[in-house]
Amino acid sequence: MSKSSQKSAANVLSQQANEAYFDDEFEQAESLYTQAIAADSTTGEYYLKRAQVRHKLGNLESAASDAHKAADLSANKSDLLRQYFKALFLHGKWAAELKNYDDAAESLRKAAVINPSHEEVKSLLETVEPLTTPVPEPVAAPESETSAVPEPAVPARPKVRHEWYQNDDYVILEVFIKRVQKDAALVEFADKSVSLSVKMATGSENNYEFDPLMHSIIPSESTYEILSTKIEIRMKKSSPGQKWDHLEETEAQQKNNRKLTLANSRKGVSWDSIAAYAEKETKLKPSEQGINELFQNIYKDADPETRRAMLKSYTESNGTALSTDWKSVSKGKVETVPPNDTYAKPYNS
Repeated sequence: MSKSSQKSAANVLSQQANEAYFDDEFEQAESLYTQAIAADSTTGEYYLKRAQVRHKLGNLESAASDAHKAADLSANKSDLLRQYFKALFLHGKWAAELKNYDDAAESLRKAAVINPSHEEVKSLLETVEPLTTPVPEPVAAPESETSAVPEPAVPARPKVRHEWYQNDDYVILEVFIKRVQKDAALVEFADKSVSLSVKMATGSENNYEFDPLMHSIIPSESTYEILSTKIEIRMKKSSPGQKWDHLEETEAQQKNNRKLTLANSRKGVSWDSIAAYAEKETKLKPSEQGINELFQNIYKDADPETRRAMLKSYTESNGTALSTDWKSVSKGKVETVPPNDTYAKPYNS
């Protein structure tokens, strides 16, 4: 059976299960939802509905498991935000009943971000958070008894439990450190990084760096809040709706960015020459234009695709075009477009 046929069969089974549910035939509904999931295991709605049926049947553990699976399948999909919230809320509620407080708190925190005014979510979260497992503070390594001086090492990020998730506008980073005083933590935002400095009760200071981030953020619109069990950092996306696959750039991405920088230097692309050309065309003084600084800032803050577009368009057009749209530039060679009343002349002619 083809994939489309399986989805169609699953949809029919789901409709039959809905009818059984409304007729209070919960065992039959559970069986039909299970068959729908067997035909199409990628649709979170089936798991969410089976979760509610299993809760009716008194199978709380399976209901919580299904709600968690529904949340996973609905995450980061703007058209399924309502379903995502419901799955998070039900999982958090039922996990709390099962005394799985860490799991419950995790789901309820995410639900609270989607709907901060939901009274039952807020009430449950206030009840559950004090019951979560304490996160131990980092323990300083004992001093070595030997007098030998160790070789300097690259400082590693202190270990601390943290999680992140996102919506269309924000990336939310939660760092789980309990009982941090309001004036004992400082978060600093940059275009592609965030740093957290925490002064512990023992007097030691721990610093956490998340650099480079997957994509750029808007520092001036990013905030943080110190809560009883965590520090919540809300980073405003520079590109609303852009999906982050990771919190930070992977090693492969960082390597690719270094290659782009190297390619730029090898090709001899100079933003000074771009600025000079722009100033000549607009007939404005450099002090009035400031284009060089503008292009440098655009390139510095751009993601890899934008950088590739800038390099390709400028190089292939012999300095007559500059584009930041990689989808357009990648389709073919960027033609030379000389200024009005002039024509392009081959280099060797």
